[in-house]
Amino acid sequence: MPALFITPDLAYRLERAEAQHLKLQVETCALLQPEMGAHTVAIGGGVAAFTATAYGRKLNHVTGFGLGSSIPETDLLALEAAYARLGLATEIDICPYIHADALQLLAARGYVVNAFSNTYVKVLGDSLNGSPPDSGVQVETVTAANSEDFVAACIAGFSLQTHTRPRALLDILARVAIARDDTRLYIARVDGEIAGSAGLALIDSADTAVAHLYIASTLPAYRGRGIQQALLQARLADAQNAGFKLASITARPSNTSARNALRAGFDLAYSKSTFARRGISSPGEC
Repeated sequence: MPALFITPDLAYRLERAEAQHLKLQVETCALLQPEMGAHTVAIGGGVAAFTATAYGRKLNHVTGFGLGSSIPETDLLALEAAYARLGLATEIDICPYIHADALQLLAARGYVVNAFSNTYVKVLGDSLNGSPPDSGVQVETVTAANSEDFVAACIAGFSLQTHTRPRALLDILARVAIARDDTRLYIARVDGEIAGSAGLALIDSADTAVAHLYIASTLPAYRGRGIQQALLQARLADAQNAGFKLASITARPSNTSARNALRAGFDLAYSKSTFARRGISSPGEC
């Protein structure tokens, strides 16, 4: 099967979905922890997320930047000041299809690249290709009755990463996913024991319909046993049954999520660069 040709229109659609996903994460975070003052700001066709300093760049960064009209320098200065008040660098994820003036503005302000991420896309059709899930893996949907199992699985699954995330961040990410109306959640079991977990956001706005696969992890004892392939296939089937034509995944290049996406028939749509101002940047994470 030939690789999918990525047009600017498709890239903008994927970027709008990613910006909407981040916006919904922050809005839900604000509902769960109203004292935090979590909020988003629209800028340059994208979204700037502001939550607690302890949540780092995961819930405090900009995505979809540069897809709209020209960006006044005063808007970027205000953004930098807002992140500085949180004690954080301004980190902006940039799609290669942005307007040239956005790059010129970042260069003039002393921004440099400090990390990369990949956006993967899959067209959903009549059949799903990819490796069949292991018959020993059972996937179930998360309900109110097992939602705490999902939280525990997320925390355990992300506990051994190259860049370790704070437990408080892992907890809020799981609880935000549970609280979102557009998200379906899944747990994978082996011999009755929880082995992994994952989420599917069905993002359906006026100009964007994308099934975004996220918050996927496998418990350390079950890695290498096809857990994520089973969770991928279950989510893709549900997205297709819900009438969605596109699915997306964001992952760091060459990590396990990236490899699993390719095995499931996703195409690399494009690589994004994370820009931060020289001398005050911090290592990024998806």
